Amino acid sequence: MHFRQAGFLLRARWIFSASLTVLAGALLAAPPAGPGGTPAPKTGAATAPKASAPARVGVKKHILPVPATASDAGSAGESATKSAPAKGAQPPTLPEFADVWASEFRPAAADLQVKNSDERKADALASFAQGLVAEDNSDQDAMLENYRRALALDPGYAELAVKVAYELARRNDVSGGIQVLKDTIKAAPKEPLPYIYLSQLYSHYLKKPDLALTYAEQALTLAPDNFKSYLAVYELYDSTGQKSKADALVARAVKVDSKDAHYWSDLGEFLQKIYLKEDGSCTPDELTRMNAVYQRLADLASDDPATLARIADYFVLSKQVKEAIPRYLAVLKMDPKGDDPALGNVHEKLARSLLFTGQRDEAIAVLEEMVKKDPKRFDTYELLGELYEQKGDVDRAVQNYEHSLLLDSSEPVNHLRLADVLRQAKKYDKAVELLRKARAKFPDRPFITYDLALSLSQAKRHEEALATFAQAQSEAEGRNEELLNALFYFSYGAAAEQAGKLDKAAELLKQSIELDPNAAQAYNYLGYMWVDRDQHIEEAGNLIKKAVELDPENGAYLDSLGWFYFKRGESDKALKELLKAQENILREDKRDDAVVLDHIGDAYSKLGKTPEALSYWQKAVTLDQDDKSLAAKIAEKIEAAKQKVTSGTPIPEPAKQ
Repeated sequence: MHFRQAGFLLRARWIFSASLTVLAGALLAAPPAGPGGTPAPKTGAATAPKASAPARVGVKKHILPVPATASDAGSAGESATKSAPAKGAQPPTLPEFADVWASEFRPAAADLQVKNSDERKADALASFAQGLVAEDNSDQDAMLENYRRALALDPGYAELAVKVAYELARRNDVSGGIQVLKDTIKAAPKEPLPYIYLSQLYSHYLKKPDLALTYAEQALTLAPDNFKSYLAVYELYDSTGQKSKADALVARAVKVDSKDAHYWSDLGEFLQKIYLKEDGSCTPDELTRMNAVYQRLADLASDDPATLARIADYFVLSKQVKEAIPRYLAVLKMDPKGDDPALGNVHEKLARSLLFTGQRDEAIAVLEEMVKKDPKRFDTYELLGELYEQKGDVDRAVQNYEHSLLLDSSEPVNHLRLADVLRQAKKYDKAVELLRKARAKFPDRPFITYDLALSLSQAKRHEEALATFAQAQSEAEGRNEELLNALFYFSYGAAAEQAGKLDKAAELLKQSIELDPNAAQAYNYLGYMWVDRDQHIEEAGNLIKKAVELDPENGAYLDSLGWFYFKRGESDKALKELLKAQENILREDKRDDAVVLDHIGDAYSKLGKTPEALSYWQKAVTLDQDDKSLAAKIAEKIEAAKQKVTSGTPIPEPAKQ
């Protein structure tokens, strides 16, 4: 509600005046002083004749009371009983300087005398100061009383009138608030603020939109370059269903010839709220309007880094990321200081913008420079780790994730992220060590236990892996049931298969399929596990075909299908699927797979095409692979094929995998 925004906008400006006002109020309230600093006698008492204004002989004026001198000494009682001075007697000699503590014996100089209008302003300031004190002390009643007194003396202070009117409305005295604003309008008819908030009272409290619109339009007429006026009118048009008028008003606001950067900043933020959807999309006309507003703002605030940062943020939010990059760069060139939130993470926003536009290396360079300047920001290392991970440089990714974890180990996700990239780097034992420490640090987080089980499985510590999977399952039951999903049971089943627990593996993989009937990887894994061991061939074939149906371009699934046909003796069909699998894997992974190449060699061998078989086996055995047993088997096939070729003896069928 915009009424709340009034607040107390000019408090800082008034503090100095208010401090003087306290003194001024005290001086005005004090009784005039007698000749010796004593109170002046009451009516009827003997008084000294009025002295003329003291001569000023170049001595500076003082604003503090004059200290009593020895000749002025005497009690108040003595002053009251003294007789008037003899006729023709000269008045006592007075100090030759002016003093604001005036009396009939010591009148103020003409230029220091307070006019009636100034006296009212001084009283108003004094009441305002007392209201400030009461507000700071949370005495709302005293605050309101003093502010109302200040307005009674000086009704033209619009900001204070808005504050008082809001407070009265909050106390269910809406009519009182309206009257305060109307009095201010009478005193300051060209000030738009009272009209704006008067329209708010009529709209939000009295539900009189027509009358509210009248006052809002008056404010807009008075101040056609005041954003609050446009906002008040727009909201009333919008709330009453006058969409075309609301749109026309926005078009008018965009064309205002204002040199005030705040106007364009406020208008830009408002247009973002009404135009941009959650995904950052909008119509072309809306985008054109917003761009025009932010261009005007950029022209007026080209040397303000915080404003430029906000303009860049707008371009990111509106999916014009390329336009944001030069503005973020301009901000960084200014080397801005200060605590404005817009300046807090410009390096990171620039890096993300560069990354979004495909400039990953440039983003990395920005972040590397950032960590040199501020090496204690863990989030910068996190982002660098992500970028190096995307680039495939897992060693640099590990280094940056380790830096991030060193700076902030309070979040479990930081441990998991590093463990994942350690597994990618094939540093399985290090991942296990990290996760054991994380599990001790976060004993109530079963997903850490689950991640530890995955790492143990990849480290080929199969028995430990199975035991840890069981622990993760036990920890999650009843507390984190969402962890026990299809993926969990697939991973658990794969670990069991690698440990040689085939029956348990089949049970777990079937459980994964039951939880997610579209889990293609579970169908494929179970089917290939059986086919490769010549078990349940037909059922295995159906499982593999289901996986291919769900993901027909997946190279691994096509390889399983080709291997199924090979096991059934259908070598031609097998070769067709296996070659397609190789093509898809090469396209997706940019490298060959040794198992697929080995299968293709077996299919060619079965078809009697020994040279082709040798070509694929030799290619498979030269690949960098961790499966030493597979490499040894392929090497045996190659050697046997070479011997048979040279001897002319037919090559036997390849051994079962």
